[in-house]
Amino acid sequence: MSNAQTGAASAAQAEVPSPLAGLGIVAVVAIAIIGWAIIGGRLFQETSLFGGFLMLWHYANVEQLDIKKLPQALAGAVMGIALSWQVVALTQAMGPQGTVIGLLVMLAAIYLQIIAALPFVFNVAAMLYLTVAAAPLVQLKVDFVDFALASVAGGLFFAGFVESVKWLAARFAKPAAA
Repeated sequence: MSNAQTGAASAAQAEVPSPLAGLGIVAVVAIAIIGWAIIGGRLFQETSLFGGFLMLWHYANVEQLDIKKLPQALAGAVMGIALSWQVVALTQAMGPQGTVIGLLVMLAAIYLQIIAALPFVFNVAAMLYLTVAAAPLVQLKVDFVDFALASVAGGLFFAGFVESVKWLAARFAKPAAA
């Protein structure tokens, strides 16, 4: 095994929390999820509440909980929801021709994401939310405005929660030996 592979493997191993730390992380995540379910459940429709959880997944797994990437992720989520909504709205207003126009707009947006044009709004979050919001069962049941608001509010809630936990962890961390 080369030194680069050994170094990468040991770095990956160093990032894995201990079993006890893993339980602590799960407890913190459970508190955040329960908090959002209570707060979001009072503010948004049940059919839209999952938008906040979807943003948590994206923020944690794609953006690696980097607060500087949150605005772009939130803008992308709203764009993805809008792209899905416009197909429904154009179909209702214009029939089959509206569906074709809406799909062409959607394809143009996918193209813009592929070539990295306007990455603030045409990004991975936009494609994730477009994929989810374009599912027929979602389109039939969700209020798109409520879904967008729940996604943004959930993103802000979870990012605020994560930043608070990071701040507390840094404050109570043992000073490193010099």
